Amino acid sequence: MSGFVFYDTETTGIETSFDQILQFAAIRTDSDLKELDRFEIRCRILPHVTPSPVAMHITGVSAHQLTDSSIPSHYEMMCTIRNKLLEWSPAVFIGYNSIEFDENLLRFSFYKTLHPPYLTNTNGNARSDVMRMVQAAHLFSPGTISIPNGVNGKPSFKLDRLAPANGFAHTNAHDALADVEATIFMCNLISESIPDIWSSFMRFSQKAAVLDYISSESIFCFADFYFGKPFSCIATHIGANSKNSAEAYIYNLAIDPHILAGLNQSELAARLKSQPKPVRSMRSNACPIIMPAEDAPEIAVGKNIPLEELEKRAEFLATNEKLRKQIIEVLESEKIDYPPSIYVEKQLYEGFFTQQDQALLEQFHSTEWDSRPSIVDMFEDIRLRKIGNHLIYIERPHLLTEPMRQEHDYAHKTRILTVDPEAPWLTMKKAKQELIELLGSCEEIDKQFYQEHLTFIEHKIQAASLIV
Repeated sequence: MSGFVFYDTETTGIETSFDQILQFAAIRTDSDLKELDRFEIRCRILPHVTPSPVAMHITGVSAHQLTDSSIPSHYEMMCTIRNKLLEWSPAVFIGYNSIEFDENLLRFSFYKTLHPPYLTNTNGNARSDVMRMVQAAHLFSPGTISIPNGVNGKPSFKLDRLAPANGFAHTNAHDALADVEATIFMCNLISESIPDIWSSFMRFSQKAAVLDYISSESIFCFADFYFGKPFSCIATHIGANSKNSAEAYIYNLAIDPHILAGLNQSELAARLKSQPKPVRSMRSNACPIIMPAEDAPEIAVGKNIPLEELEKRAEFLATNEKLRKQIIEVLESEKIDYPPSIYVEKQLYEGFFTQQDQALLEQFHSTEWDSRPSIVDMFEDIRLRKIGNHLIYIERPHLLTEPMRQEHDYAHKTRILTVDPEAPWLTMKKAKQELIELLGSCEEIDKQFYQEHLTFIEHKIQAASLIV
């Protein structure tokens, strides 16, 4: 790989399927974290997206900036982002809390603009997450990095508090480029002060390396954070999800597996759900925290069990295929099969695109707009046809037939005017009510900011009401 790409996004909200990127920034470095290039871009808000008042205040995005005609549209921005990231590939793509948020948002943004969504982990690219590195440092090398406490008195891993606590002048927090600089600062700190943590995360930035390690090591240390609370155990790998090879099942060796071998199906199901859990799921493609067993932190359950006993338990599971199979079958029988979403925005993970459709994706962007409706009609995947027609409606509505344009007009009106409290996106009604409440309780300095956003929302509602 040619180095690292550190990136961050600022958005309209936290719902990755329905919100959008407003600002994207990235810095490319060499393998020694020396800057080689940087890139930043902003875009206008999509007409059907509701900006979160709280998110807008945190990032300082004014109502005027949302519709500034001098900056690109969302589609134009995503085309530019993709071209730049491809130019910088192959690389390790790194963010802060990116695996859980920015990565998904970027994928959905590519998906909703008819781009291949998995840029950061295909074609030689890999990914990592600095927040996971900091959490690992907190467990495996406590005190090396200063971890501030949050308002609840517990360790806070928020970048805007973490970076200043370790000496970074983070005066412009929640600006995407400033957050990228803070992320690189933390990486330098980790790579210099805890090189074992840094090396581990670089090694396990690819799924294949993770699966190879947990399959070849009979015992290892696994750690994670659940609802902000750290957990660690001495573990062994017992198998993979039959429908998702990236999900590995990790057995907690602090629990003697011989006990499970004597249980019937219903008893086993009850034990697997009770605490302490014998088995945990681990996403091998999502920066798992795994280290050699001898490096286990003090909180790791099983750490005080003699190594010989741990190895015997791991060997018992390795040679007992029937028990492993039974455990996995029970675990998977308890999983909930959710029906496909009715919203095309949420359907990204409901199947890969065919090779023919992938070729058409590239053709769509390389041809003139006048030819794009016919390309959309050629997609095999109905998701791509829906997304493609909606994209044309946003960018070049005159290219759609009159009935189709009217259909999209009505869909936008419905999206903006809905009062459904179960809607999976932030509705205009909710945003308006939030702004009214904020105006009633905010300091004088913020009143104009919130009033301008309230006026923006009211104008959107009024305009939608006029659509026939």
